[in-house]
Amino acid sequence: MTQIGEFQPTRIGVFRPTQFGEFHPTRTAVTQLAKDGVIEGYGDDTFQGDKNITRYEMAQMVAKAMAKNDVSAADKATIDKLAAEFADELQNLGVRVANLEKHADNVKWSGIFAQKAMSGNTDNNTWWEKELFLNVDGQVNDDWKVHAGIDTKWGTNTDGFNGEEEFSDKYGTNDHKVTNMLYHVYAQGPLFKGSNFTFGLFTPSLQSGYVGNARTKGAELDYKVGKTSFKVYGGKLHEKNADLSSSWSAFFRRGGGLGDFEEGNPAEGSGGFYDRNLNVVGGSIEHSFTDRTAAGLGYYALKNSYAYDKGDSTLGIWAVDFRQNLVKNLDLTAFYSHGNQHFQNKAYDVKLTYNGSPWGSKPWGAVLGYRYLGSDALIMSSVVNGSEKPGMKGLEAQLWFHLAKNIQLQNYWFNGTPISNDTDTPYHRNAYFSSLIFAF
Repeated sequence: MTQIGEFQPTRIGVFRPTQFGEFHPTRTAVTQLAKDGVIEGYGDDTFQGDKNITRYEMAQMVAKAMAKNDVSAADKATIDKLAAEFADELQNLGVRVANLEKHADNVKWSGIFAQKAMSGNTDNNTWWEKELFLNVDGQVNDDWKVHAGIDTKWGTNTDGFNGEEEFSDKYGTNDHKVTNMLYHVYAQGPLFKGSNFTFGLFTPSLQSGYVGNARTKGAELDYKVGKTSFKVYGGKLHEKNADLSSSWSAFFRRGGGLGDFEEGNPAEGSGGFYDRNLNVVGGSIEHSFTDRTAAGLGYYALKNSYAYDKGDSTLGIWAVDFRQNLVKNLDLTAFYSHGNQHFQNKAYDVKLTYNGSPWGSKPWGAVLGYRYLGSDALIMSSVVNGSEKPGMKGLEAQLWFHLAKNIQLQNYWFNGTPISNDTDTPYHRNAYFSSLIFAF
């Protein structure tokens, strides 16, 4: 006797001959559907051989088979017979099936494919790059989610368009192939009312990334009260060497000419780096005074950079930012930051933006501004593009178009000079970056 709430086991894992020498009809039906690829059972041809499975488990298999559309007429008839045999269990399973389908919808994919060209590099060769970036978002419950960003790039500065190949970037002392690289991975949700907590590998959200746009392995806590947001974060910096202060960068050198990593790792020979954990912390207060006016104040600290007393001193940076909508579709944005190390200790960027972000709904937009990016007043900045780094000053411009739904062309241009140049030959950079982007 089956008790209420239980499911009666059915022994379909074994051939059970009838008095006429035929196989058990349920076993025969399941075996045929498995051969046709309609159901998977336990993942083997024997359905775990001698194992008893419950009628509930069998009903789950049938429910999955019923959800498939591309089955033959014969298999459809077989599924209908099984559905009739397990009708009671399927009816009891109805809520559970709906929940499974809802759960499947909790995982969402999105991303972009981009064809890029970057001219004006220090070697005077155009860098061609193809990039596929995938976002995976899973809703854990009503409040928490998990996010992953997977980045794949191919590039070349010698073989031209369509000559792109796999390449690696150096993180500290380690080479990482930029193929299926885990660019972001974090969990996010509220710790208490009004808060948003992020932990994992993420890009901090403070002050639009003007000062601290470097990916971090750590945590960030945001708390919003009315129109005021309080944000703090901290952790281990995780960015490629070429995007930080380094001998690999033409002019992004901290502390009067040094990089964040000491050169000459004996394990790697000439050109290597000694391993070093760069730690970052930061905090900001950001307030929207009106729908048209907003401002923020922040403080950031970079610890263990070799550029400052071989890691014994900390780079501390104060920053303010400001946004004002002047007239319809025209915004003035600006930031200023100041470091405590007395070298290139100030940075600022002022620009006019027409029609907002290229990720908005406007058909086109433009940006015009001026930047002065001192190396000792930034950790890593969101205002630079392509091969541009701190240590430079000059004019910047952007022009973007939506060519069709989810297809856009972004163009950046920079014309400037180094803040300091220790060579006898004056250096001038006229750089251009273009990206054709397909979003999905």
